[in-house]
Amino acid sequence: MQRFDDTSFGHGWFQAGYSEDLRKGDVRPVSAVGKEFVLWRDAEGKAHANDAHCPHLGTHLGHGGRVCGTTLKCPFHGWQFNGDGACTDIPYSANPRLELRHLKSWPLVERNGLLMVWWHPQGLAPSFEVPLLPEHGHAQWSRYRRQRWEVSTIWQEVQENIVDTTHFHHLHGVATLARLDSFEPAGPALHVNILHEFNTPRGRLPGYLQTSLYGPYFATVRFRIADLAEILFIDSVVPIEAGRVEVSFSLMARLQGIGSPDMSLALVDEAIHQVSQDVPIWEHKMRWKRPSLAEGDGPIMRFRQWAEQFTQTREMPVHRMELVANA
Repeated sequence: MQRFDDTSFGHGWFQAGYSEDLRKGDVRPVSAVGKEFVLWRDAEGKAHANDAHCPHLGTHLGHGGRVCGTTLKCPFHGWQFNGDGACTDIPYSANPRLELRHLKSWPLVERNGLLMVWWHPQGLAPSFEVPLLPEHGHAQWSRYRRQRWEVSTIWQEVQENIVDTTHFHHLHGVATLARLDSFEPAGPALHVNILHEFNTPRGRLPGYLQTSLYGPYFATVRFRIADLAEILFIDSVVPIEAGRVEVSFSLMARLQGIGSPDMSLALVDEAIHQVSQDVPIWEHKMRWKRPSLAEGDGPIMRFRQWAEQFTQTREMPVHRMELVANA
């Protein structure tokens, strides 16, 4: 029996890397949604994402491709393509007919220090946006701490954790059973607030996990305990191929305007520890189409209904969401 009855990829923005890791002239191969991409930054500093294989004879441009000004040059026969995918030169051809040659280009935005690439199976334009996080680069907050896991699962399993309220107590040892405060779908966005009580060196204190999903692959999670500690992190899930995903966390700790900066840093460690506990569960669990849920479980089926929109193939309406994610 297959562990997953739905391994389809959802359309949306996925994290292809970090801005600071892609310098001018850099070329990188990227595997995601069962495809190969090439990520590159031209001499003017603009980042691009294209299909990886040259339309000529199929050379992978992420392995040996070279940036020449504002174009990417194929290492095999020297064909050049600009960021929009137009072929600009076939150096040995007297009649290149450049207008007939094209390399697929994918929308890319740089936001919050991340390189975000839009993918849709039908090549449709972006229907929602990646939010800006004012905390990124703010003096009160730390730089990103990065953590990455590669897991044999599907994106739905990872993101479903957000609404699985009872597992925080039974798996992660949170002091009390969580209480769902709000579950608010808003088109391609989903906002969830879960209330907890946490055991701390200063006794048991109230806190919360506020999560906002923007499509299937990008979530912001704010984890706060009273007025003592707070972290904010990006939960990025990238499906590499069917049944295998990369989970990346980019975590920031609040170091000013909070009671205990040391506890904020400890929360970063705790968030990483908790996901490390989730990984072996994801690796081996089955995904029941109709799970046997009990009273007290979180809104798992409501989450699944919301998530279905990203695997539908019909054209979706464009949603203009507020770009700044406020605290």
